Parts: sequence; C-alpha cells; structure tokens
Amino acid sequence: MTGILRVPRRAALAAIAALVAAASLTSFAESYRGLWLWAQHHGLHGVWAVAWPLQIDTFIGVGELALFVALADSWSARSRVAAWSVTVLGLAVSVAGNVGHVEVHSLASRATAAVPPLAAAAALAVGLGVLKRVVEHHHAGTAGRVPAAALTQAAQEVASTAREAAGLAYAASVPAATRCPAAPLNASSASPAARPPRWSGRRWQRPTGSSPPASAGPRTCRSRQVSTPTRKI
Repeated sequence: MTGILRVPRRAALAAIAALVAAASLTSFAESYRGLWLWAQHHGLHGVWAVAWPLQIDTFIGVGELALFVALADSWSARSRVAAWSVTVLGLAVSVAGNVGHVEVHSLASRATAAVPPLAAAAALAVGLGVLKRVVEHHHAGTAGRVPAAALTQAAQEVASTAREAAGLAYAASVPAATRCPAAPLNASSASPAARPPRWSGRRWQRPTGSSPPASAGPRTCRSRQVSTPTRKI
C-alpha cells in the first residue's frame, strides 16, 4: 500500500472501531432496558430483574465472538454449528423479550422494540468481520516480505549451483583421451620414486635421482596414441 493511502486507511479503521463500539453499547443498553421491562412485567423484581437481561444478550456477544474465532482458526463446519446455534438462539430470545414488553399492539411499535438486539448483533458482526480482514491483510503482507539476508544467501546458492553445473557440463563435453593426467603441483620437487617408470625399448627403467627441469610455461595436454611395445621371442 502506498504512503498516500496509509494514513486515511488508519483513520477509517479508527472511525469504524469507534462507530461499532458506540452502536454496540447503545444497542445493548436499549435491549437491556426492554428485557428489564419484560422481567418486571413477569414477576421478577429487584436484583433478579436487573440480572435477567444479562442472561440473554450475553449469548449474542459470546456466539459472535466464537464465530470470529472459528473463522480465524478455520474450524470445521460441524464445529461452527454450536457457535451459530448460540448466536441465533440468543438473538431470537432477545428480540422476543424486547417485543413482548410492548403493550401497544402496533406493528410499528413492535418493530421499533425489535431494533436494539438486531442492531447490536449487526454492529458486532461488522466489527469482527473488519477485524478479521485487517488481520488477514497484515499476515499476507508480512509473509510477502523476504529479508535481504535470505535473498543474498539464495543468490549465492544459485551462483554456486550454476558454477558446479557448468564445470560438470564442461567435463562431460571433453573426451577422455584429451584430458590431462593428474600431476603434482610442483613437478620439479617430486621424488624419483613418485615418478612412473618408462619403457626404454627393451625393458622398463626406473627414473634416476635427478629431478626433471621445471617447465617454463603452462603445461599443455595433447592427445596421443600410446603404442604398447611387443617383445620378440
């Protein structure tokens, strides 16, 4: 993301968080009031009437939080059934309690009483959905970044592999007869015992103790045909 949109994006996320929090608190407060009136009209008083609404709206929040965790952790469909059941049942009971305390049998009045629990559930769902997408975007951006050290190491490994492949290809392309035999690094300092014997025409001779003169230039290799001497009987 470019730097021009980074600041407005953060401002938008902050505004969404503030609006969702305000809408959720207001909706739950209105739903709590409607459920408290329902409890007052159905034989609950005092602390019991105060605590009764919490038994209903709590399951809306808990169910939606469970759905958020299920989506983030990729739960199976069977594991999400419980979270959906808690959310839907809590929302249905809350709507029924808010609508049931209305004494006027007007469709508009009952629809107005049903708005708080529905708004609370919708606000919480929107907030958790935005949070999930933001986390996914952050993880995708972090995974796409490769450290410079890793890039350098990968480039060195590729170069080393290319050099080895080039050497193997060259060795495979050169015939065996034209390859230079292995020789000591310093031929002048090699001991006579380390030198191979040579054929004098009648017999094999061991080299003497004198060291051969060092070559003045780089060693060249030419292909030649070696004839095996035969002895007449």
